[in-house]
Amino acid sequence: MADYNLLSKLYGVRGSYPVSFENGTKIGGNTPCLLIRSPEHVIIFDAGSGLIELGKALLPEISEYNKTHKSPFHISLIFTHTHLDHLMGLPFFVPLYMPNVHIHFFGSPSLGMDFEQIIRTYFMPQFFPVEWHELRSVKTFENINEDTIISFIPGKEGPQSSRSSDFKAQKGEITVKNIKYYFHPKNGSQVYKISYGNHNLVFATDIEEFDGGDARLAEFASGADVLIHDAQYTPQQYRLFSGYGHSSYEMACRCAAQAKVKKLLLFHHDPNNSDEQLREIEKEAKKLFADSELASEQWEWRL
Repeated sequence: MADYNLLSKLYGVRGSYPVSFENGTKIGGNTPCLLIRSPEHVIIFDAGSGLIELGKALLPEISEYNKTHKSPFHISLIFTHTHLDHLMGLPFFVPLYMPNVHIHFFGSPSLGMDFEQIIRTYFMPQFFPVEWHELRSVKTFENINEDTIISFIPGKEGPQSSRSSDFKAQKGEITVKNIKYYFHPKNGSQVYKISYGNHNLVFATDIEEFDGGDARLAEFASGADVLIHDAQYTPQQYRLFSGYGHSSYEMACRCAAQAKVKKLLLFHHDPNNSDEQLREIEKEAKKLFADSELASEQWEWRL
C-alpha cells in the first residue's frame, strides 16, 4: 500500500536544455517534469528529459498492474506548452511503447495548430525513427482552455474533464485547473493549480512576470501550500534576457509574497548557472521570501 494520499515529485528542474551530471550538478540536470499522483492515478506535467527516468520508475508498477487487470494502466500527461525542453523526453518514455497502457494527453492549441497535431508532428520520420502509429499504447487527446477542469476521482479509471460550469467536486479527488499566461514566446503557457482537499500546488513555469507583479497570477496561487515558479535568471541576467519569457528570482519571490503561499520552489534553472550560482540565488531569495527553496530532483511532497 502507498504511504501517501498525494505525492508530488520533481523529475526535471532545468530550463532550455539538459545539463550532464558529470558537470557536477546535484540539484538536477533534466528539463521540466513534475509527477503528481495518488495511489490510483498517475498525473505528469510536461515531458522534459526528466520524463525518461520517470518512465523507467513506473515500469515495475505497470508490470504488477497488468498481472491482475485486463483494463489498461492509465497515465495522464498535461502540458504547460510544447517548446522543445518540455517535450524532449516524450519519445523515450517507455510506457508509450507498451500495449496495455492508456496515455491521456492534455494541452493547448498553439499558433493555429491543434495540440494533437503538434505532438504527432514531433514523431514524424524526419525527426524521430519511430512513427506515432507504431507506438503500441492507447493514446487520446484533449485540447484545453481556461474553462477546463481535469479531475481524478477515487475508484474511477483515468481522468474526467468538464467545464467549470458543470464541475461538481467529489470527496478525495484531485483537480487540475489552469489559467493562460501570455508572456512566453510565441503563444504563452498554461499555469496549473493542482488541488487535493484543502491543499494546493501551483505550477507556474515559463512565465515572465509584470513589473510590480501579476495580480491575476497571485490570486490564482493565493494561499497555496507550494508555488513552483519560474526563476531562471538573476536580476543581472534578466536585464540581458528580458522578453525571453522567463522570470528572475526577485519576480518569483514577489509573486510568492503577494499570493501568501507557504513554500516557494525556484524552478526552470538556467543551464549556464552552476550549483554554486544556484545556491547563491537561493540565499538571496530567502532574504526576499523566507520560505524559498531551489527546486531539485530530490524534492518530494507527501500528504
